[in-house]
Amino acid sequence: MKRMSLRSGAAGFSLIELMISMVIGLAVVGAVLVSTIGSSKASLFQTAYAGMNEDAQIGLSILTRDLQMTGYSQPTALTSDGAASPTYSLTSSTLGTSTFVFGCDTGFADPRAAVLACGTGTTAAFEVAYEADGDNTVLTSGGVPSDCLGNGIPGAAPYVARNRYFISSGNSGRPELYCASNNSANTAQPLIENIENMKIWYGVSVAASPTQVVRYVTATQIATLGAGAPAEWGRVVSARVCVLVRSAERVLSSGDLTLTYLDCDSASQTSADGYLRRAYFATASVRIRMPI
Repeated sequence: MKRMSLRSGAAGFSLIELMISMVIGLAVVGAVLVSTIGSSKASLFQTAYAGMNEDAQIGLSILTRDLQMTGYSQPTALTSDGAASPTYSLTSSTLGTSTFVFGCDTGFADPRAAVLACGTGTTAAFEVAYEADGDNTVLTSGGVPSDCLGNGIPGAAPYVARNRYFISSGNSGRPELYCASNNSANTAQPLIENIENMKIWYGVSVAASPTQVVRYVTATQIATLGAGAPAEWGRVVSARVCVLVRSAERVLSSGDLTLTYLDCDSASQTSADGYLRRAYFATASVRIRMPI
């Protein structure tokens, strides 16, 4: 490197050397900035996905637990099918032969109605019915079993819980998983935030194999089976649930690969509003339909 002698006797660098040093310095600073921004974005994504995973886990746990309880009541007898290698089933009298599970692919017109009817929405909703007691619900201060909102079930024993789950927008404008009951005195309440959509496929059996799923169908497909529709709801032995969860905050920007996601039907969609989205699945078996 050539030194330039100044009149004062001090040595310095040439203009070219200074420019090269500045370019190298800018390149180093730019690399550090890119690394910092990338690390910050990755951390933001990880935090968002962690929150989404937690919301999905809690939501699916609530839904599958109630689906497993569908039709439960205190057993009154153990009945054999009379075969050489018999299969036994529990007989109870609380719920009789009524429909234990009912759903709509378009939501409920009124989730608190005594008799449910399908609405005109775009997300699924379903109701489960089972005998509530101190083992499968939290008792109120008065010792009464509770519904999905923690409210005491009116009437006298045996108490039957009829819990309805659906998606709606809360006061904050965020989509939420809601629960209601057939007790119109209680308002529907949100359970989990940022659950944007829900879809359910029901596993139904046939009379010859009452514990075996022969096909998975939507609520609409059950409803369009004509005269056999009521029997179809009575033959639901399992359910596959999908919830579409979005991030609590906007974290996406144009150009991000995660702008695209797969919905509950495994169809590719694009997030145009900056929110991350992911579909989560779980399957629950109706325990009273399972062989003993």
